[in-house]
Amino acid sequence: MDSYRVKLNNPKTILKELKYCLQEFETGRIKHFHTLKAKEKDKKGAIDEAINLLSGDKPNYLFFKSISQKYLEQSLRTIDEFNYRKVIFSIEILLSENDQYLETVIAELDLLVTANNSTIISLEKLDYTLNILFSELISNGFSKGFLFKLVYGTFVMSLGEGSNFNDHFQNFKTRISDSNVEHTVIFRVDTTHKVYDAISTISISNPKLSLSDNINNIRLKGMRQREELPSFNAPGNARKFIHCQVTATDYLSALKRARSVLSEYLDVINLGLSDESLQIYHRALVIDSRSPQNGNFQHNVHILDGKYRVTKDHYLEFTKKLPAILNDHLIINETKEKIKSAIRYLRLGNQSTEVEHKFINYWIGLEYLFSNYESQHTINRIKEHFINAHCLAYVKRNVHNLKNDIIQLSTTDQTLVPTYNVFDDSFLKEESFYKEVFTNLLSKFPLLAYRGMKLKQWFFKNGKTGNAKDYIKAHKEHLEIHFTRIYRLRNEIIHDAATNTNNEQITSNLRYYLTFILNELIDFLSKPTTDRKSIEEYFILNEIKLGNIEQNGYLLADLLNVDCSLGFISS
Repeated sequence: MDSYRVKLNNPKTILKELKYCLQEFETGRIKHFHTLKAKEKDKKGAIDEAINLLSGDKPNYLFFKSISQKYLEQSLRTIDEFNYRKVIFSIEILLSENDQYLETVIAELDLLVTANNSTIISLEKLDYTLNILFSELISNGFSKGFLFKLVYGTFVMSLGEGSNFNDHFQNFKTRISDSNVEHTVIFRVDTTHKVYDAISTISISNPKLSLSDNINNIRLKGMRQREELPSFNAPGNARKFIHCQVTATDYLSALKRARSVLSEYLDVINLGLSDESLQIYHRALVIDSRSPQNGNFQHNVHILDGKYRVTKDHYLEFTKKLPAILNDHLIINETKEKIKSAIRYLRLGNQSTEVEHKFINYWIGLEYLFSNYESQHTINRIKEHFINAHCLAYVKRNVHNLKNDIIQLSTTDQTLVPTYNVFDDSFLKEESFYKEVFTNLLSKFPLLAYRGMKLKQWFFKNGKTGNAKDYIKAHKEHLEIHFTRIYRLRNEIIHDAATNTNNEQITSNLRYYLTFILNELIDFLSKPTTDRKSIEEYFILNEIKLGNIEQNGYLLADLLNVDCSLGFISS
């Protein structure tokens, strides 16, 4: 919950995903087994991710009773399209015997916090356990937005001098251990009498939905909420309020579930009354049954996590450089059309209200950028060329992110890292810098110190010259597995018309991928040159750059010297 994102999967959720994928393969909806387990040794799939999360020296917090860990790992290593069914049953048994997984993880986290051990081994275990915890909470229905506010409110805003950390931690544990709670979500709609009659008919047969002409009986405590209530409750021609009853872990999850329930019935109504007007107000009132007077208004849209920059700023920055690119006679027309199209679909995705619409728009924008008229499939070109581009920037961006955080420290605190030099970045190549960050900042800035030590572990192994070979290898594998997952989700939405995909996190990743590659392409195409430029040239040059860096042993100095934009759209 510090500077980097919670991982999508933990040891339990990857098994749930793998079981689902194997069942989809069994029914024929997943056509090729190699999308789950790659044929080539240097390629990775979901099965490899499962093996990685289960094995190794990191805890997985699973109880292996009827199914032993060694048996499951061996079954995964030897799985193929003929013997996969035993893995499905093994996972089913294992998951059924781990229905208290969340409680186990919370108990282990409690032990780690109580120990208050600041050694690198303990901090790594704490970091890994927190990732498992939040991944499990999200899998259990908590929203990332609520979890962020819960952590920030519990451990930042209210934890001042004189506060007892353990008291705050116990409150945090209590809240994330709560059962689902009933919520009422109230939507305001302006429609016609025909639609109103249709909705009235549905509300009679569905106890989750009810209608009212107003919400005069609602009383709210908060000042801002009391100020907004009259305008929300203002009368209007054919204005109605739809009350949706749902159970959820938090108010944002309740809004998501209620929106899904409402959408299903409005979809049915739209079949027969598609010409009738129906407008849903952009704000909704969410009321927790435990404290109705603390109800609050929320934006009635899917909000993706991740603030690389405000979404509108992404689009505006891109369009600033677009006219110069479109008027440059050295840039081939196909490249110009692809850039224009990608920016357009980024905008359409940002403006869409449904997650599936966002996903498809972002995917179209990304897919067209990497498309060609040769025999190679676009997904394979994405895996090759996007991963090359991201690996070239990955080390430099993460290292400079650490440096920028140190810049934010006071001058006095910066002196705790003697190697740091505001005028010269060469210190970023030195092992002593990362060691100083950990050793000297640990007591005052533990999260910053931990990140410094993790980078030191990756780059300076056994006293060798700084290199990022293992760092890049791990990143490549993660991206390859994740793009396979994204492509599978794309197929579910397009071919199977899937709606219950629960893919906000993946859609957020996809938006970032599109934003990143657009940023890099526009930056590349905007640079002055006398030669012709194209997207394909950019891909080839990246392949050459990374190939040379690979042959030199992925030296840290080489990766820090890569010419890439560190922010979104360099000036």
